[in-house]
Amino acid sequence: MNSFLTAVLIAALGAPAPIPGPEWGQTGYGAGLTFFNPGESRLNGSTVGRVVRRWEVSTHGDPGCEVGREPLVGYGSVFTSDPGGVGAYDPATGARRWHVGLGRRGVSRMALSEGFLVALSYSCEGQRSYLNVYRAADGSPVWEVALGAPSQDMVVDRGVVVVDTRPDYEASTVAHRLGTGARLWKLYGTRGHGLLSAGGRILLRTQREGSRAVDVRTGGILWTTREDLYAVGSDPGGGRFYMGGAGRGLASVDAASGKVVWQSSWPAPSVTSDGKRVYVPRQRTVICLDASNGRRLWGVHLPDGAGQPVRAGELLYSPSGMGAALSIVDAVTGATRGGGQPSHDSYPPTVAGGRLFLTDGNRLRAYF
Repeated sequence: MNSFLTAVLIAALGAPAPIPGPEWGQTGYGAGLTFFNPGESRLNGSTVGRVVRRWEVSTHGDPGCEVGREPLVGYGSVFTSDPGGVGAYDPATGARRWHVGLGRRGVSRMALSEGFLVALSYSCEGQRSYLNVYRAADGSPVWEVALGAPSQDMVVDRGVVVVDTRPDYEASTVAHRLGTGARLWKLYGTRGHGLLSAGGRILLRTQREGSRAVDVRTGGILWTTREDLYAVGSDPGGGRFYMGGAGRGLASVDAASGKVVWQSSWPAPSVTSDGKRVYVPRQRTVICLDASNGRRLWGVHLPDGAGQPVRAGELLYSPSGMGAALSIVDAVTGATRGGGQPSHDSYPPTVAGGRLFLTDGNRLRAYF
């Protein structure tokens, strides 16, 4: 059924139209932590060299508590941490559309899904963490849950919000329903070491018992391995985990079975994947590997330590150091296409809707 007939049927039945997905909904673009936005087309090799800084805003207030987060894009707004809480901003002008105060809390993670903004925050006094859900259109609150243990990581997929406990606390993984906040499942003795969902599967490390893949909706075990592995990314289709582990290089693993497809000698704390290529930051270089076999294709040298690269459309954006120049190259060949904007290796760029957003944790800057 084409989109016109679908819209007519929805109108005739009086059902609400489906909410379109965000353009950049979570850290790493989406639940899979691919750092790949396939929908970007306005910023390309012929236009990216002409972008200039249009506006900037502060991403946090109290330097003793709050930490700025990288922005999200969707539902017509840019969402970011801002002084005292979180806010929605006009992507063209930087004008604030709404703000929600969090009191004495800092923001650990944010996510956009199904018309909601999800915020994982921590108390500036004590060890409490909180999940809050707001309507992305106007910031009106939907629900809040005080978590039983401090958390610093979160992923949202298939209507489920999953959080991890902080590494210095007893390991556990907890899932809540996105629409209501109701707890769906809790696992003790597990930790994501960087939560992501590959086609609805989450890889968790277990204490002295290797690793396991679980279903994001139920927490049920899908497969296990005796090896102590952790996911550093996945492919856009959700069919592969990219894994690291103590004393081993990057591995491509079938997400449905746990079978190793290939293993590289390149250690990788993080990756970017477009399905055909895998981009690995290593020292002052970003290395491009063939996703089918792990073979090195090319590398791009950076002025300082390599941060998390981002692929959007036909381009690869690589931050470097603390204020060093951003690298922008052709994602297939590695040929230079632009760059030079100040970047930060701890904050990957957000590229969506023909705009490049860069932050250093203190200020968010928009280029287009």
